[in-house]
Amino acid sequence: MFNALKQLDRNIWIRFVGETITGIMMFMIAPFLVLYYADRLDSYFLVGIIMATGPIMSLVGAVLGGHFADKFGRKPLMVLSIIGDVIALIGFSFADSFGPLLALNALLGLSSSLFHPAASAMVADVTPPERLNESFGLLRMGHNVGAAFGPLLGSAVLFVDRSLIFYSAAFVFFLYGLVLYFFIEETKPEYIEKTDEVKVSPLTVLRKDHVFLIFIGAGVFISMGFALVESMLPVFLKEALPGLPTKQNPFPYLMALNGIMVVLFQFPIAARLSGKAFGKVMLLGASIFGIGMIFLAFLPSYLFSLGTSYVVLVTVLLAIYAFYTLGEMIMSPVQMTFIALIAPEHLRGTYNGAASLQWLIGGVTAPLLGSLFLDSGKGDFALGFVGLLCCVSGGVYLALDRSIQRAKRLTKSA
Repeated sequence: MFNALKQLDRNIWIRFVGETITGIMMFMIAPFLVLYYADRLDSYFLVGIIMATGPIMSLVGAVLGGHFADKFGRKPLMVLSIIGDVIALIGFSFADSFGPLLALNALLGLSSSLFHPAASAMVADVTPPERLNESFGLLRMGHNVGAAFGPLLGSAVLFVDRSLIFYSAAFVFFLYGLVLYFFIEETKPEYIEKTDEVKVSPLTVLRKDHVFLIFIGAGVFISMGFALVESMLPVFLKEALPGLPTKQNPFPYLMALNGIMVVLFQFPIAARLSGKAFGKVMLLGASIFGIGMIFLAFLPSYLFSLGTSYVVLVTVLLAIYAFYTLGEMIMSPVQMTFIALIAPEHLRGTYNGAASLQWLIGGVTAPLLGSLFLDSGKGDFALGFVGLLCCVSGGVYLALDRSIQRAKRLTKSA
């Protein structure tokens, strides 16, 4: 494992350190924003609209970002994205009503979506195929160091001075932008500029590459699961555990556990899964992930109705969330590796931009669906239903992989 780490490119390590630090800052803020919105707006549907606005703008950013990363380079898009994040974070310190919060979520969604297609293409540019799982696993581990420590720090600081967190996060992101500008090397293959195929849009890629289209379709349900849990679970728990003070909401502990598990186990799991059949791995991961969501949907309210003590309740929730996180760790690097392997070299940014659509569609629909169910007092059904759809996605991934392997065998025998 350590030999594999030593072989990773310097760009990967710079991003690992930078995204670890920025991840801590973002996860100080993220778990509590939805609760803040709910307290300020007094409408779960308005909260859902705000949470959906970022992904809607991300759709624009993903379509443009992948194309621009192939045309202008990975580095300029990454730096531009960080600048947008800094502006949005500073703005959040002043926003207290629906309109400003809506606009800032839109800006944050747009700027963040410019980063990921370019950054993922950069990983594929500098990493041999047999090391892609390790590279993506390492970066995800860095991101989740933030998930481990950010929520705990946020729970201690957020209710004291919200502006301090936003200013601190903006400053850290500004420093990361400087590091990217001065130390990251551009990796875009030089001949991309000479080919007309770079003009292909993400939507054209989806129309022409049917394998990739099915992959995206199955991924929408997975992204809905992520979006519901990461953005709306604090509110689901608030409704499932009526009368519990906001400061005792178990969500920060669940996020911290998720981050710690990813830090400790993501890279070994990613290394262990290298070379394994994509379909079987995704079936296992999606099934564990979906079943974990179903448990999260119905067990908390049931245990609370029995008068279960707070300590026992949190312990059970931590066990369920550990199970859910295991499914997440199995799926995430394998999904990114699949995209890197099927994308033509000159269209890596475009493919990663198109792949963002699954997260954007899920990120838009899940908060709206969840808020509608919450307003009717049935938030648990939204979580459970999406969890079931995630299990179905696992079967689609398996069928897709078998179809690809069958086509390869026919090609060889022809």
